[in-house]
Amino acid sequence: MRFIIKNLEEIIAAIAICIVVLAAFYGVISRYILNNPVNWSNELATISFTWAVFLGAAAAWKSNKHIHLDLVYNFLPNILKKISDWLKFLILTIFFVFSLYLAIKFTITAYNKPTSILRIPFSYVDLPVVLFFLSLIIRSLQKFKK
Repeated sequence: MRFIIKNLEEIIAAIAICIVVLAAFYGVISRYILNNPVNWSNELATISFTWAVFLGAAAAWKSNKHIHLDLVYNFLPNILKKISDWLKFLILTIFFVFSLYLAIKFTITAYNKPTSILRIPFSYVDLPVVLFFLSLIIRSLQKFKK
């Protein structure tokens, strides 16, 4: 259970990318081999790709894999590095909390709007954005505590 919680973003992103590949593969097979194209496979692949992108980006944040410039930072004295880290954490956390609030509002309002083919609420398409910002906040707090 600890492994699942520690790697939740990677697990969900991996499942989503598998769904993308399988749905796209099925769409190609049904169209070109079976001559019976299915429309839902493209929509499912698109929705799953959204999940993979946002949760993959959250996993990259957790692992410090995002691009950052540290040329000036490396030359700072330790006290200024600590102040810089604290300010960065504060500014980003405020931004993430505000973005999470907006993402939640957007996801709630999208509930009554169904997708064109599968007819599932658009909230399921927008939910990874909420999970993305929630993960960024949680993982940022974990980093700051260390």
